[in-house]
Amino acid sequence: MSELKSSLPGKSKRDLDAFISGAEEKTAPKKEVVKRKSTYSWESAGVRYDVKKAYNLRLSEPYLLKLKFIAENTPNSMQKFCIDLLEKEIDKKIKELTK
Repeated sequence: MSELKSSLPGKSKRDLDAFISGAEEKTAPKKEVVKRKSTYSWESAGVRYDVKKAYNLRLSEPYLLKLKFIAENTPNSMQKFCIDLLEKEIDKKIKELTK
């Protein structure tokens, strides 16, 4: 007949008590430190401001018609109007994300 034991094999009562008391301690979550890259992609040496890249923007029909109306009634083209607003907002968001 096998011998039954009332305690866990290899663990002393002191080890178990230390484990249980450790569970009651609250630990603060570790903060992740975000390391900044040496340069962002737009800061690379090969990036040129004089090079214009195309990007398609899908607008709903009402917004396209509104944009055409703005272009017809202001000195700016549709492209100029969008670029002026979009570049400001992109820079604002980048500043927020990279602080």
